Amino acid sequence: MQCREFTLPKQRLPKIVGQKFVAMKLRDGFMDRSWADYISYLVKKDPMPLLPNPDTIIESGTLKTLLPMWLSNFSDNLPYIKNGDKTAVTHPEGGFSLSISDLAEEPVTAVPKGTAIVIGRGPSVFKHKHLDLLAEAIQSRKYLGKICASDGMLIDCLQKNIIPDLTVSVDGAPIIKKWFNHPLVKEHGSELNVVLPVTIHNSVYQICVENRCKVHWYLPLFDSIECNESFTRIMRGLTRTAKYPDGLVMSQAGGNAGAFAWIMAVDLLKRSPVALIGIDFGYPEGTNLETTPYFSNVTNTSQIDDLYKDIYHPYFKTYARIDMVFSHYRKAFLDMQKQTPIWYHQAGGTINATEGGTLFGERITCMNFADFLKEYKV
Repeated sequence: MQCREFTLPKQRLPKIVGQKFVAMKLRDGFMDRSWADYISYLVKKDPMPLLPNPDTIIESGTLKTLLPMWLSNFSDNLPYIKNGDKTAVTHPEGGFSLSISDLAEEPVTAVPKGTAIVIGRGPSVFKHKHLDLLAEAIQSRKYLGKICASDGMLIDCLQKNIIPDLTVSVDGAPIIKKWFNHPLVKEHGSELNVVLPVTIHNSVYQICVENRCKVHWYLPLFDSIECNESFTRIMRGLTRTAKYPDGLVMSQAGGNAGAFAWIMAVDLLKRSPVALIGIDFGYPEGTNLETTPYFSNVTNTSQIDDLYKDIYHPYFKTYARIDMVFSHYRKAFLDMQKQTPIWYHQAGGTINATEGGTLFGERITCMNFADFLKEYKV
């Protein structure tokens, strides 16, 4: 969602505007050249794309498609966000509302002393039995660092006696409830910190509270909060309470739960290095493309090469296929690596331990997960 554009009135530009353009022309070394030359320079310097790129298409399409659901979910959740257990519903004893700011550690002024493992639901995590390796390391106390899991991996983790420090969600669809509606979640609920967006389906929040999980709210960054008409800005204003007078904490979500779990490991828990397992951003070699979510868009075989690309992983020496959406997630994740603080990279940064998938590039180190567990304990 963008700030609303405006058109200039059909009249002469104010004198101050003309003076500003003359000053810019002088600053850029075009004082003795024509205005046509200078305008051409400005266009080449900051070109405006004539056609939307795939990332823009995905972002605008997602917003247009999901906004009604997000607004409906937010409306349902708002009483619980503002009033917690004072809301006129039945809650187990001790139920209350929290924010992710209640989980944040003190700002890091030096290199952090702890690591984290982020667990996504990519097929590599099952292929290489990474949860078995992690469970063994935890049981033998060979790994004592933090664990951040995507919601889709919570039950799998609990089945291996792995208790995530954080379990995160980004989706607003009611089907997400299935990741929390399980006897093991109920058994371990009091040990679980669940991070939910204000746009989560209310049934997910309700089952988390019913299972005595500690729910921590956050506000996803949907657009620029600087715009008066910003969707995010309006929502944040509505979440103001005595405890959170400025509204809930805002955070990028990365578009998927795995990326958001990594964001929480870095920005919230201040951990480095952070190892990734199950964050594949692609389909393994040999996957039947007809089973993938976007194959329904294929109308003839010639389109397959346009929708799917083969990627060779230079470290793991594996192949994977990537579609437009996974490509969007991958690009966003690589872009976020450039936005991380200096201390994060000094301490080790992001380590891809998936042993597959499509993730590699600047500021991404790769190693096998077993080697990570041997090298890092805390």
